[in-house]
Amino acid sequence: MHRHPDNTNYRPATTVKSGSRVAMKYQKQAMLGLLGMGLIASPWLSQLPAQFKTYNSGITIRESEELERIKAEQRAVTADKINSLGVTPSFSKLRIRNYLDSKKRNPKPDTTGYLESETVFVYDSTGLCVGRIEQRQWKWKYRFKNACKNSPLFKDSVN
Repeated sequence: MHRHPDNTNYRPATTVKSGSRVAMKYQKQAMLGLLGMGLIASPWLSQLPAQFKTYNSGITIRESEELERIKAEQRAVTADKINSLGVTPSFSKLRIRNYLDSKKRNPKPDTTGYLESETVFVYDSTGLCVGRIEQRQWKWKYRFKNACKNSPLFKDSVN
């Protein structure tokens, strides 16, 4: 026991003060240790966002590939069904609005959306054949003699 200057017995509250000093002393060391561990792990932690992005893009690619595979399977089933029924589409048709067949005015339809293997017959607004798109080239009936031959709506090439 310590003696107080006024000769009374007193106990200092050492548990609170000394406990807090001890805790503060170790708390600083612990914080420095955690900071050091953070610096050591920072290169690995900095790569995590890129890894998440890569992982997510991998999942997206797998999902899109699965979707494309399903679409291809459905197209194959549809093609088999059409072939078994004997109704195979051989060409398509394009009708140009606000155009009447005339030797003076070439309609020049856009050919960029068609495949090279497609043959598309082109008609004016009245339903007369004016030419065809074949191998992505426009063939007008006034420049190419047989452009409308075997067109689906007309039997002769006079049109």
